[in-house]
Amino acid sequence: MTDLGKMSWILGIRVDHDREKETIALSQENFIKEILDHYGMSDSRPISTPALANKHLIKLESPEISAKSYQRTLGALMYPMLGTYPDLGYAIATLGHHTANPGPDHQRALERVFRYLKATSNQQLIFRYGVPNGSTLVSYADADWASDVNDRKLMSGYVFTLGGTAVSWSSKKQTSVALSSTEAEYVARAHAAKEAIWLRQLLSELGLDVSSPTVLCINNQSAIAITRNPEFHDRTKHIDMHYHFLRQVVEDKLIQLAYTPTGEQVADVLTKGLPPASHIKFREAMGICCPN
Repeated sequence: MTDLGKMSWILGIRVDHDREKETIALSQENFIKEILDHYGMSDSRPISTPALANKHLIKLESPEISAKSYQRTLGALMYPMLGTYPDLGYAIATLGHHTANPGPDHQRALERVFRYLKATSNQQLIFRYGVPNGSTLVSYADADWASDVNDRKLMSGYVFTLGGTAVSWSSKKQTSVALSSTEAEYVARAHAAKEAIWLRQLLSELGLDVSSPTVLCINNQSAIAITRNPEFHDRTKHIDMHYHFLRQVVEDKLIQLAYTPTGEQVADVLTKGLPPASHIKFREAMGICCPN
């Protein structure tokens, strides 16, 4: 092995160390500028959110624009989402549902993401040393019930933070149709719980203390009640058994559910388009900063 010194770049991600502020900042500004130039969006008008609130894309029976071009463009946007832009999760996930049959509305939604990147090209994911409970894993999970107007399947999302900065995130349309908002929230938490178990194992291997339960913040009291009540009843007996994994890990004290008001539910940004104020608030809660 060769010691190349302090890391400054990795896989196109810039790594800035600030010893005075005790921070490490990850950014993809150069990559963002490259794809803006490549797709002719460098002169586009900046915009404050990557997806419109209360806007739903309709599924088409056949493509109305070039599917290959749409797929290539969407693929270019996936890397920032996976690297330093967790707040792109919902927009990229919903656009991905229409790769086979894209149309003009989908293309406009795709271009909106570029316009958001134009406004936030200097965005950084910042990790801070010495923050209170900096090695404590905290997670937020949320669901948008029957949000897909095409098949009414729910959209779920989660984000895990260490020291207030996102280290794992997901935005995904579930395969089943939930019959109530409570069921939707319960299903979303079960998926987040599986990620929590994996992250706890990873942190344990890295030598961090994971003896305390991982806090899972949710904004649905009924979903918490189902988890704590071992009895099946008419409202829950139809739920697939594998989702009750959540109940088991709570009993084993690996996960601890905590109620969080909707206005503080960080994962909300991964389940739907939000107004600018809410999007910025939750973006900052994931440790993302846009320097002036």
